[in-house]
Amino acid sequence: MILTGYKHKLALIIPTRNRAILLTKLLESLKNQTIPADQIIVVDGSDEPIEPNIREFLSSSVTCVRVFPPGLTRQRNAGIQALGADITLAGYLDDDMVLEKDAIEAMLHFWESCPDDVGGTSFNITNNPVPRSGLLGKLFRRAFCLGDGRQGVILRSGICTAVSPVLKDTYTEWLSGGATVWRRHILDEFKYDEWFEGGAYVEDVDFSLTVASNYNYRLVVLRDAKAQHYPPPFNPSKCHTLGRMVTQQRYHFARKHQRFSVGRFYWATFGVALGLFVSSIPRRSKCDFLKALGSLMGLFDVMRGNLFQTDSEFRK
Repeated sequence: MILTGYKHKLALIIPTRNRAILLTKLLESLKNQTIPADQIIVVDGSDEPIEPNIREFLSSSVTCVRVFPPGLTRQRNAGIQALGADITLAGYLDDDMVLEKDAIEAMLHFWESCPDDVGGTSFNITNNPVPRSGLLGKLFRRAFCLGDGRQGVILRSGICTAVSPVLKDTYTEWLSGGATVWRRHILDEFKYDEWFEGGAYVEDVDFSLTVASNYNYRLVVLRDAKAQHYPPPFNPSKCHTLGRMVTQQRYHFARKHQRFSVGRFYWATFGVALGLFVSSIPRRSKCDFLKALGSLMGLFDVMRGNLFQTDSEFRK
């Protein structure tokens, strides 16, 4: 047990697959925290076991669990089974995150005296791109049910707006799955929907909404618990499949929860495809163009009832 002076004991679960270099950078940032996590669980779904690459970080409080075949939701759920009995807060980090050295201290400081109606928190991903659009862009997003100017909300179309970065502690309707901390009993009771296979998409929005619909908990992004996200670039050859998968997973999410309008989902998805087509021209982005085609193909799949899952690795 790590004695920190805080009443809560924090565990962090890190699902990973074939990204030893990125994982090492994350573990290094966790090692250098002013206040360390009480438990770190690496859940490995790599083609070849990743444990030899991270052996220097392993200890009584840092362990590696093998889960194969892999899947983001499956690996997150498996990590919960390895939590220590004394853990009161547990969360998830993507393997391409890096935490600032006082991020965990800021997280625990908030939980020390936070309101009882807070169920989950998120690290503040400070290097996320901030959407900036002129009047036409804002009108386009409103017209296609893609955004209404608010941060961290889930629209009736099933589209969610960005949750970070934030300039102050900000209450939101969903939390980014790769940077969250939850009350332990929530993760004991609710699991990530394993219909979302492979890398998954909107599985975090689905989980946030599931928690909110069963508890009257609030969710908050913490300004001072800072982190950075360094995802590798997309593999251009997989962009069409990515667009198709995202559409199908959004549909599964929208159909699952009664608060959403399937009609608005169709309209918003058409808006996503149109926006990608338009943006691909000045940017000369083949990936955006292929994602747009994939989005439309995903709509045809949905209309035919042809929902499928893919285990493709979309990033280089």
